[in-house]
Amino acid sequence: MITLLCSSVALGVYTPAVLLREELSGYYEADLEVLERLYPPETRLKLTENKKVFSKRFEVAKLGHRMIRDITPNLDPQLVTRLLGKWAEENRRVFMVFSGFWMPILEEYAKSYRKDVHVELIHMDAVISPSWKLYSNNIRNDLFTVNDVWLFDGAAGRVNYTISMGHAAPKDYKERDNRLVIHGGGWGMGTYKETAAELNHSLDLNIVIHELTDDQAYGAGHRYYMVKPGWSPWMKNEENEYTLPPFGEVIHQRFNEDTGVKHSFYQLICNSKAIISKPGGGTLLDSLESFTPVIFLEPLGEHEACNAELWERLGFGIRYEHWMSMGCPLEILEACSENLRSYKTQVLNYGRCFHETAANIGSARPRFL
Repeated sequence: MITLLCSSVALGVYTPAVLLREELSGYYEADLEVLERLYPPETRLKLTENKKVFSKRFEVAKLGHRMIRDITPNLDPQLVTRLLGKWAEENRRVFMVFSGFWMPILEEYAKSYRKDVHVELIHMDAVISPSWKLYSNNIRNDLFTVNDVWLFDGAAGRVNYTISMGHAAPKDYKERDNRLVIHGGGWGMGTYKETAAELNHSLDLNIVIHELTDDQAYGAGHRYYMVKPGWSPWMKNEENEYTLPPFGEVIHQRFNEDTGVKHSFYQLICNSKAIISKPGGGTLLDSLESFTPVIFLEPLGEHEACNAELWERLGFGIRYEHWMSMGCPLEILEACSENLRSYKTQVLNYGRCFHETAANIGSARPRFL
């Protein structure tokens, strides 16, 4: 059994975790846990309220990000104890971790239940991100074996791994709709609203909104999309599993879920000329898999600024201000798309690499998984 651990605070780690679990399920039993399920209901309610504030006021979001701290005291101790007991009962020992906030829980598991735990630390940013920075000096290698997995390596200036979206190859760039996707990540943060208003009369946009009432807010010539109202990443479906965010188009303030295509947000990106967004790690993964360049807006923090620097260095994107100063040329975006398509051939698929690693370890230690 492989246990994937993520947080739903950012869809940029939640969605890759869901996708990786689906890929691994072809070889192993794979289970996904979302950190926020361990919060008491009132804490989850507060998180939802913070999301609304951060979406409306980016300066508050940036301040909150700089003040990030250990969230362990906010967890429900009974829920944590129950989860650790379940892991022990099911002999869980291989974990893939997308958020540093899980590390105190894993340390408790290794100290109290098992001495043979293996942890894959999956980094979704080009440098260490805030949740990992909290615990980077305290990860107890004497408690478990650790493998650091950097998808995007800012220090080396390269992309090491990708996580498959599980779909066919993206459309040829020239065949895509002459539209650009613009969004603010899962929490709708950043300067994307101001940018959409600025581009209102010059480009056709696919705008990801977070309120039904924002339909047509930036002009009738654009198309509007959103995650299903009321959905939360810590909610499970009827099969008791976490799923990709239900996504669809908003027409006349009515949400129309796209149930005909799996991961329809990704499909929207595959049919667009570029992504306009703050430079989160999930956006880099969308860009890499779909060969869609990124036009970078203001980053949330240092880790996102480094993401943008890496993508620019590799020729996969451009800063919004720079692109605007050049007159918004589409030719540059097409060149970035070709750079992505060419580079992708040398990027390893993390799921397949882990399968090979597990097979090698399993031959030496049959009970590895």
